[in-house]
Amino acid sequence: MKAWKDSASLILAARQTQRYIRPSSTKFQYNYNLLCLKRHRNSKFMPSTYVFPGGVIDPSDADLKWHNIYSAFGFDANSFKSLSPNAPNRPQIFKFKPNELPREVSLRITAIRETFEESGILLCKQSREEMTDLGWTQHIKISESELYNWQTRVHNDAREFYTLCKDFNCYPDLWSLYEWSNWLTPTCFIGRRYDTAFYLACIATMPQTIYEITEMEDLKWDMPGNFLFSSPNAAFPPPQQYEIARIAKFESIHNLLDFAVDRGKMGVLLNLPIQVELQDGKVHVLPGDSMYPNKVNLLDKQIIDRTDITISEFRDISPIKNRMEFFNLQVKELYVQNFDSADGHLAPLQLKNVSIAVARKNSKL
Repeated sequence: MKAWKDSASLILAARQTQRYIRPSSTKFQYNYNLLCLKRHRNSKFMPSTYVFPGGVIDPSDADLKWHNIYSAFGFDANSFKSLSPNAPNRPQIFKFKPNELPREVSLRITAIRETFEESGILLCKQSREEMTDLGWTQHIKISESELYNWQTRVHNDAREFYTLCKDFNCYPDLWSLYEWSNWLTPTCFIGRRYDTAFYLACIATMPQTIYEITEMEDLKWDMPGNFLFSSPNAAFPPPQQYEIARIAKFESIHNLLDFAVDRGKMGVLLNLPIQVELQDGKVHVLPGDSMYPNKVNLLDKQIIDRTDITISEFRDISPIKNRMEFFNLQVKELYVQNFDSADGHLAPLQLKNVSIAVARKNSKL
């Protein structure tokens, strides 16, 4: 049995006109919002945390019959080649079987399907002529009564997403989703782990949203700066907090989109946090950190024991830092210094005294 479940998540940014200024010595102005959903309080995995829409890949997402829908719009096998970056080494999540769609296709379908199920946003197109070189995604409007019905059907059976696309004569807009990152749940967590491909998409106007009440209990559009600095009661799992802190460096959605288009061509590298135990807490080191192990084990628990020193002392002996520092199940610091990502990404903003949720050791779905 596989040690984790493969999944996909979508970071969706929507352009807006109101601008936000963070009241501090470092000021950012944003012209876009990000979409986050609050997991239900009864969820057994990361309850009451804010996450990007997404979920586990379903076999129907990789079904070859999707070619029937795309061929009806004039797409052929060559049309999907641009979705695969020119990268020599691809993370394990992108491996697929001969009787399946390539993962660069199926994971995008997963992200679009889950986004529709959880928020009601259908990122599909009804004409190939709608495709442009601008990189923006589009959505199809559905009446509220139909929307609830289809969200329920897709929630109960992922295969219904294919039926939805046939009924609305549309196809999932794969080409406007750009590879952003890849995170694997640390080996120190007991229970279900996830290997998640994160994609980023930008939409020109904020669409109507209705969250699915079985899995979610709130939906929030907000600017990156507000999520980071003005939402003290909103807790995020570490990958979401890290990615928001990275996106927050972009004040303009146009610059964010341009960066995503260009960087996506490089592919992504696996982010597997490795836990370091220290006197006064723990640190999750990430690839590129001076203290990240040369060899990592994706399956067996791997914890570095440095309980002879404090977090501050551990920081002092690390010339390159790419890490999250935890005290009492909360991140006090997202600390990045002298770090250049091998996959062309920007380092995130350095954060202090922020609340980030971590999975309890006995948490299971």
